[in-house]
Amino acid sequence: MLFVLVLLAVVLWVSVADDIGDGLDSSLTFEHFEALYADSQILVALWNTLGFAIWTVITAMIFGVAAAWLVERTDLPAKKLVYILMTLGLLIPTFFVAMGWVFLMHPRIGMLNRWAIQIFGLEDAPFNVASIIGMGWVEGLGLASLAFIMTSPIFRALNPALEEASTVHGLGRWDTIRFVFVPLTWPALLAASIYIGVIAIATFEVPAVIGLGNKIFTFATLVYVLVSPEQGVPNYGIVGALSVFLVLLSVLLSWWYFRVIRMSHRYGVVEGRGYRPKVTPLGRFVWVAWGGLGAYFLLAKILPLIMIAWAAFMPYFQPISLKAMSSLTTRNFELIDWALVGRGLGNTVILMIVVPTVAIAFGLAISWIVVRAKTQWRFVFDWVAFLPHAVPNLIFALAAVIFALYVLPQTIPFYGTLLILIVAYILVRISLTTRVFNGALLQIHKELEEAAFVSGIRTLATLRKVVLPLILPAVLNLWIWNALLCYRELTMAAFMVTQDNITLPVVVWSLWNSGSAGQAAAVSLVFIATLIPLIALYWGLRSRADITNLGH
Repeated sequence: MLFVLVLLAVVLWVSVADDIGDGLDSSLTFEHFEALYADSQILVALWNTLGFAIWTVITAMIFGVAAAWLVERTDLPAKKLVYILMTLGLLIPTFFVAMGWVFLMHPRIGMLNRWAIQIFGLEDAPFNVASIIGMGWVEGLGLASLAFIMTSPIFRALNPALEEASTVHGLGRWDTIRFVFVPLTWPALLAASIYIGVIAIATFEVPAVIGLGNKIFTFATLVYVLVSPEQGVPNYGIVGALSVFLVLLSVLLSWWYFRVIRMSHRYGVVEGRGYRPKVTPLGRFVWVAWGGLGAYFLLAKILPLIMIAWAAFMPYFQPISLKAMSSLTTRNFELIDWALVGRGLGNTVILMIVVPTVAIAFGLAISWIVVRAKTQWRFVFDWVAFLPHAVPNLIFALAAVIFALYVLPQTIPFYGTLLILIVAYILVRISLTTRVFNGALLQIHKELEEAAFVSGIRTLATLRKVVLPLILPAVLNLWIWNALLCYRELTMAAFMVTQDNITLPVVVWSLWNSGSAGQAAAVSLVFIATLIPLIALYWGLRSRADITNLGH
């Protein structure tokens, strides 16, 4: 856990170091922060980031909250199917969806734009996904599943007595929504919006796939360009100053998020007496509801993946048509460097095995200290373990690279190895792991462990023979969830990768970034084919033990 604080200290040091090449002996300066205000490109990127985050939140909340209301407050049939699709939607890499939307709505090659120009004789493309609004739309579609998971519980727990009282007093449906429903649910809705906004501010995948090629920079893509310039050397000083700004912004938003959560008790409406949530009958509008849900799943996942599959078998991208089918080819698969793909897949599999295992071991140890130890310093462990949740993953990736290059002795093999990915991945997974284990251990009564101690069983043996069997469902679900997150991780890997530690998502990104869209689509199909059985395994384990707190 000390390494978490070390990496954050590295970011702060880089932001004020005159020349990090001098190591820790570098003199201090504030010129990097002054440069933030002098560089118009940086200011534009920050404004773009803000706009991107706002549109992401709007899109995610519209689709996610609507789906949550339909599932929890109506008699919508097949609700379990919606839960399954929404949960699994979190596991499909967002950069795949972004690639699909480029094939759909890019102003030059997008299929829908090409169709619209041909059918209506337009001079310009009517749709443009290569914009801040377009990128926010794509990212929001991906995060709508998270909005659904975060807002479903509040709709499920809302006491219908207050709505019934408003009806008795003559309020209509819309007045009830305005004066009763919205005021009672706004803390949960605001908290979900803040949480999604924090994610959007530092996200890399969608802005990289859609915006980078069109010179539309957000914070994450600008940092990527600064640390991986086509010419010259990386400008780590500016990157450090930007990172400090983002850390402060993320911590502020996280503080706001938890302040809203702490205020939520004022809006509590669940009492000790039993009640059943009021269910709104949909009647003939059930088909409208399922039509809306179907449209969301089509836009968010199905249609983009279809476009990737189509692009994989095209020599160059062209709209779907009978004429185009005569051009179907496997040439994109033949041009792929399968040795590179195999190396990326092998490294990814190692990460999937090592990271969840070590993260669970550390997470269980930290949670044991937090929940069971009587020392007054136990909450410090919990606070440090939560830091990676409040600080964007991108910052830890950059800090790990700088630490390896300029702080560690060059004789220690860290940079460019798989170890740097393992360490960084573990650090960012600790937050989720400890949150889950804290809740699981609180449900186990201390009498069971005390009985083991009385019987002469030591602490480690008690963990292995008593505690671990009781929380095994949570451990298994958490392990496979973390493995899946490692499998799809692109943001951190893109900033730490070399030829020796390249991962499968970075292989796809490298092909896309180099202009080989067809080959990137072909490798994506391989990626998806190997992802499906892993998702099936996760859902099989989850069906046995309903662990609902594994949101992101």
